[in-house]
Parts: sequence; structure tokens; C-alpha cells
Amino acid sequence: MRVANWLRITVISAALCVAHAPLAQELEEVVVSAQRRVTDLQQTPVAVTSLDPTQMERRVLTEVLDIGRQVPNLISYNNVTLGASNAYWLRAVGSTESLATIDPPVLTYVDEIVNPRQNSNNMLLVDIERLEVLRGPQGTLFGRNTTGGAINVVTKKPSDQLEGSAEVRVGEFSELMVRGMINVPITDKIFAKLSAYNIEDDGWQTSVITGEKYNFIDGFGARAAFRFLFSDNVTWDISADMFDQDHQNLQSINDRALAPTIQSADDGPVWALGSPKLNDVYLSNCKSGSDTLRWLRNGCTANETFGFNVYSNLEIQLDGPTLNFIAGYRELDHNFVSPLFASLRDGVELPLANNGDHDMFQLELKVTGDAQDGRLNYVTGLFYLDEDNFSVFETSLANPDGILGIPGFNVLVLNLNTMENDTENLAWYGQIDYQLTDQWTLTAGLRATNEKKSIPFYSHTNDAGNNFDLDDIRAEGIPTEQDVNKTSGRLVLSYQATDNAMLFGSVTTGFKSGGWNGRAGAANLMTAFTEEEALSFELGARTEWFDNRLRLNATLFNVTYDDLQLPSLAFPPGPGEPPTFVNNNAGEMEVTGLEVDLYTALTDNLSLYVTLGLQDAEYNEVSEAAQVAGIFLTTTPQRAPETTWLVGLEYATELSGLGGELFANVDIQSTADFWGNAANDAVAFNPGWESVNASVGYVTESGRWSVQLDCDNCTDERWLGTDFLGARFIADPRRWGLSVRFNYE
Repeated sequence: MRVANWLRITVISAALCVAHAPLAQELEEVVVSAQRRVTDLQQTPVAVTSLDPTQMERRVLTEVLDIGRQVPNLISYNNVTLGASNAYWLRAVGSTESLATIDPPVLTYVDEIVNPRQNSNNMLLVDIERLEVLRGPQGTLFGRNTTGGAINVVTKKPSDQLEGSAEVRVGEFSELMVRGMINVPITDKIFAKLSAYNIEDDGWQTSVITGEKYNFIDGFGARAAFRFLFSDNVTWDISADMFDQDHQNLQSINDRALAPTIQSADDGPVWALGSPKLNDVYLSNCKSGSDTLRWLRNGCTANETFGFNVYSNLEIQLDGPTLNFIAGYRELDHNFVSPLFASLRDGVELPLANNGDHDMFQLELKVTGDAQDGRLNYVTGLFYLDEDNFSVFETSLANPDGILGIPGFNVLVLNLNTMENDTENLAWYGQIDYQLTDQWTLTAGLRATNEKKSIPFYSHTNDAGNNFDLDDIRAEGIPTEQDVNKTSGRLVLSYQATDNAMLFGSVTTGFKSGGWNGRAGAANLMTAFTEEEALSFELGARTEWFDNRLRLNATLFNVTYDDLQLPSLAFPPGPGEPPTFVNNNAGEMEVTGLEVDLYTALTDNLSLYVTLGLQDAEYNEVSEAAQVAGIFLTTTPQRAPETTWLVGLEYATELSGLGGELFANVDIQSTADFWGNAANDAVAFNPGWESVNASVGYVTESGRWSVQLDCDNCTDERWLGTDFLGARFIADPRRWGLSVRFNYE
């Protein structure tokens, strides 16, 4: 950590040294969509972080996962073994599960269409206009399960300008990425845009068994978008995209020559006994067979996600309101074989195999407008979602020749589950912002939701002959349907103290749907859990100082989660039953904290940005089932570091002799220690980390050409991304990249 400490001191010292220099240019306005309409960040009483394309590029954000280091009180990491799946923990609430019967509390939205699944939410950032993170419950306008927050991706729409771009990037681990975009005005009323990317690298882990490389990425994606201007008042945006990606995230192990198991490691860091770039997976990188069950039996491992999405937004501007008819369709095939725990079982592998088919349709009517000479603004609408999920997933023991005394490659099935689950959600929402006086504004919002869920098909088999189906689940008294009516909302009072200072106080409620523990190995363990509810209070300040050259925003919050859906190994089964990983309503958790965002132009060439997150999470009530699992009032809630902070510097200067601009960016992000699982098992304790990210580049005066050299985790720090029963998933090592970009317009 010596280099990271030195860099931290250097950046902070530089910031302090120039803090008294004359302030320079005014800051540009930042717009956000946090209220389902475009508003000025400084006039928006919502805790939100927003990044534009230049910031994403120079801060080395290449995929949505990277947003975690830019947002206070946010932890982001790949789900266990799945490089295309992100788990988010925001204000101490999140989900470790990618199974379709369990909904995450932090959802991703793309162009106002929700992605309800956590198993494929790590999209590459290609041709993006804004990336926003809304912190805290979003009970009204983004009301679908967002008790923790929402990640809002806004793509660039086609325009009336002929323009294009092409970029080639090479980097560490033989990375090669090519991406491009072309925008063509077909007529003066029809515009088209096509963007695409291809990315691949060799991977950064090496199997000590096969010598193959793992944790690579091989992906392709494309997006076609059209804008039709039927008239001055009618616009239709429609787009379709697809992606095909193989991206795993396998665990790292200690050197087996020094320690046969992870548990035999000393009390030092998890990488103390060997390189975190090693694992002992003996399955090969391949996809031999018709489905993942055949992949496994042919000795293969892979994580393949294929998705197809359609987005449509028809906007009609009437004399008063504006109508938006929004529709979206998502189709996702998620197939993987993920090896686990070979180092824990003397070479006997515990692979997880999954075939998943997930379809979602969203339809929405949104109405926005204003009245009373602009003193009243409103957003209202109807929302409908229909989701169908079909999954076949298997947990097994697999071994090469000689292990367990059985010749040849063998697979012993522990659980083979075939499951279908459906969701239908219908909601009405509405929010008004009424300017009571020139300074005081009242915001009131409400969302009424009816949601129906069912498991119309479920069956379980294994090699021990323990079989059950939906009738057996019902015989245990477990409901196979859920029908919930819930109302949530928001009330805000904001005060415009000066032209550059807005203060607000708010109360927000939200809820997250219930579900089932679909990984059950016995009928009585296929338990249902009910919805989770959130109640949040916030006090916020949105301020600008020194003639709009320094922006300082702060939010103090207190949020209580009732009937918290706690992901855990716990709630152990009875004697003779297999262990089951479950979500259950574990009680009540309260989180109090502070979030600060600062951005200032220190000089004409140098800017400083800082984020700070403080939080204190504790249980107020713990259910009986949680106590059986070893979770008590004194247990510390998981993935809730007390502090997260980021300090960064941006620099840009004109090079008159070269006719362009030299730019540089460096930031240091720190996350304090936290517990990685619900029961505070010592093996899952995360000591926290610090990482440095930097870029330097040159762009011509016309913007036609640019080049950028950057690094992610520049000092090659090694930290624990997550832990799963002692299998350690180390964050990516240092990555450097060199990009050359051509723009035409």
C-alpha cells in the first residue's frame, strides 16, 4: 500500500496547495433525469450522482460496474463467478443472488426501461449520454423494487448531423477493443444511428491444473437507433440492441504448494500465501454440448450471456401536457458452468450449471407538464410489466480421474432444479412540484402497485433420489402465488435560500417484492418471503459558491428497512437435509449517514472533485430465523463500510504549438473495512481497499483525433472483491490501456 499512500498524499497536497489560487471558469450545468424529466441537478431534491461521456472516459469507466468507485456509500462487484452480473450494495442494502425468484433492491434502467434481473446488468459504456445513480428508495417514479436505489443509463439519440467515431484500444492481458458509431440523417425528418463494439482479452488468472487462462472477456454488441420527427410535436425514438458475451469471474486461491486449503492460511491478507492470479480449476474453457449440463459433463466451463432488447418512446407534445408512450422488451439467455471450491475439497470441484431464459415486457404511459404559469410541474403515468423466467440449474460434485476412487470424469448431482416463475406488475404513479412562494416548493408523489407472482412449474431431482415437485411444495403449506397491493410515495419541502443554494427535507417510502428460495434441495426449504419496505428521511443542500465556481452538495439520510430480505447461508435446514442459501425476512435494519459531492475549478486548468460517504448501519429487530442463523442485534450488517471516499484532480491545457489540448486525470478511491456476509464469519471479513485510477491524453483542437493512455488500479493493489464460503474473489489487478479515437462531424 506504500505507493497508494504516497499517491494519496500527493493528490491531497496538490489540492491544498492550489486551494487558495484564483478560481477560474464557471461550472457547467449538470442535468439529470432523477424525476423522470430533465432538470438541473442543483434544483433537484434527490441524492443523485451524474457523469457525462468525457468524465466516464477520463476517469476510466468502461463498464457499468466501474460506477462503484464514483458514488458514496456504494459497493459494486461481480456476482460470484459471473463477470456479466453486478451486485450493488447502496446504503447497506443489496443482493448477492442472481436467481430469478429473488429481486435486487438496486435496479438498472436503460432509456426508462427497467432491467429486473441482476444476472446480466454489467453493460459496456458505448455511446452513452449520461450515467446516473439515484441513492435511496425511489418509491414513486422509479418504483419497481428500488428500495436501495437506481442506476439510470441514458443513451445518445440519433441527431440531424452526419457524424461518426471509431476507437481502437489495446491493453493489459492482450486486450483489444474496437468500438464505433455512425449517425446518418436519412431525411430532414428521419435520423439513424448504428453503434457496435467488440472486446476480448486473454484473462488474468492461470489454472495451476490446466495452465489455461481464465477471467477473460470475449464479447460483441451492436445497437441500431432511429428518430422519426413526424411533426414539430411528435417524435418517435426506437432502438434495438443485442450482445453476446463470455465473461467469467473465478475465485483466486493460495498457492497449493504452500497451503492445501484457503482455511490453512494465516491471519494475513487473503493473498499472503500466493499470487491471487492463480486458481486450481481443472475445467477447460469450452462449450462442448447442447446445453450447460452437457458442457459440464464434457469438462467445460463458460459464462455466456446473449441478450436482445427493444426500446420505444413515442412523444407527443400537446398544447399543455406531453405524452410519452414507452415500451420495452428484453430477452436474455444466460448459460454458465461456474466452478467453485476445488481448493477446499482436495480437487473435487463444486460446479454450478445454469440454463436460463428470461423475457420481460414493459409498457408505460407517462404524462408530464406544467400549469399555473409554471408554478406547478407534474409527472404521472401508468406502468405495466410482465416477466417470464425459465431456469434449469444444477449443483453437483465433479472430479477428474482418480479422485474419490471413481475412474474417469464423473458428476454427482446434488440438486437439479427446473423452475418457471412469472411476474405481472401494474402501477399508477404521480408526482407534483408546486411552488408555494418564490422560495418554497412542495413536492408530493404517490405510487399504487398491484403485483402478482407465481411459480407455475417447479421440479427437483438428484442422484440420491430426493425428488419433489410443485405439489410437494404446496403440501408443505408454502404458497406458490403472491398477490400484493402496495402504496408508496414521497413528500419533499424545498427552500431556495439564494440563487445558488437550495435546501430540502424529504420523506420517502418504497418496497421490494417478495419471492421464493428457488435453490431449495427439499420441498420444505422452498420457502416464500414477503416484501421488504423502506422508510427514508433526508435533509439536503445543493449549493454553488464563488460565482458558480464551486459546487458543494450534501445529503444527510436515515433509512429503515422493515422485513429486510437478508441474503444468507443461514436459516439452516433440519437434520439430514442439505444446506440451502436463502433470502428471508430477517427483521429491521436502520442506516444513518452523510453523502457529500464537491466539484470545483481551482484554476483555469485544474479542477478538484471529491465524494465522501459516511454510514452507520445496525439491526433494530432480528427475526427468530435470523437468530438461528447466527445473526443478532449485535451483528454488523454486511457490506456497509463506515466510510467511502474519492479524491480526484482533472487537468487540461492548450498546446498551441500542437494545436490541441493535453488532459490528465487521477483519482484515489478508498473503501473502509466491512463484513462480507450476514453472520459476520471471520473468513468473509473484508479489510477494505484503496485504488488509484489515472489517464493522460491529447485531443486535437478540432476534436477529430484523440489518444489516451490510462490505468485502472494503477498501483496493482490486491483486495477482496467478495467471498463465498471461503472462496475468495479478488478484484482485477492493474489494467493499462492505450486508446486512439477518430471523430467525424
